[in-house]
Amino acid sequence: MKVIRSDDPGRDFTTAHYREILQSIRASHRTLCFRDVHALGRSIFDIPKFVIMRHDVEFNIPAALRMAEIEAEEGIQATYFLLQTSDYNPFEEEEAVQIRQILDLGHEIGLHYDAALFERLGVDPAATAVAQIQLFENFFRTKIHAMSSHMPMRSGKTFSVPGVIDTYDPMFLTEMKYISDSTQSWREGVVTENLHKYNHIHLLTHEYIWHPGGWDWSALLFVEVQDKFSRAWKRAENFINMYREGLKLRAEKDRKFKERYMKSDNSQPTTDR
Repeated sequence: MKVIRSDDPGRDFTTAHYREILQSIRASHRTLCFRDVHALGRSIFDIPKFVIMRHDVEFNIPAALRMAEIEAEEGIQATYFLLQTSDYNPFEEEEAVQIRQILDLGHEIGLHYDAALFERLGVDPAATAVAQIQLFENFFRTKIHAMSSHMPMRSGKTFSVPGVIDTYDPMFLTEMKYISDSTQSWREGVVTENLHKYNHIHLLTHEYIWHPGGWDWSALLFVEVQDKFSRAWKRAENFINMYREGLKLRAEKDRKFKERYMKSDNSQPTTDR
């Protein structure tokens, strides 16, 4: 596919245009992530102009890393909200390493939770969210400052837990301008067209719709399916090669295993009967 750059900036979803958006934001507003918001509280409104940089990661960790790298190059830190119940697996080796890279670039992660799934499974939503937050914090050795609902229009539910910011709190929807790029459709024009109108902006972007080629969001979902298949195929090849090598060494490995784990322990005292 060829690169698609539209004359209409509201329809240009190339990563090159995303970089231009970041540069425009930095020229007029201070950028914040939710780590900053958590530390500042309502005093963020003392900042004359700001944009809160939020990403809800729906499908594609490599695409999220690509955006994180661009932001880091532009001196911007953002919050990446991750699902534990998506097509991607944040605890799978390759994607976990990429999430670690996002953190190492200076960004943070938040919890992206699926309230509709919680309801379907009949689990306590707040307790489950707390458990997911603790898992992220322990696994990635980081602190979670905020959580966001996945597809809140579908579930009709959001909730909060103590000490963690709810991105759908009225503070972030009514006391500042909320702008989203969902499915490549800016609701009120591309964010750069709103910078002169609003001093305080909550910007939500989604990783899978921004691509170097600027392709349509629906095509990108099919590309992601192909990429997932390629990654799964490569993992299968690696496992096959590893297991075949292991089969060659099985006798020796079995001997060492038995020596280490299956020795009789004669060191314990016996009792005569």
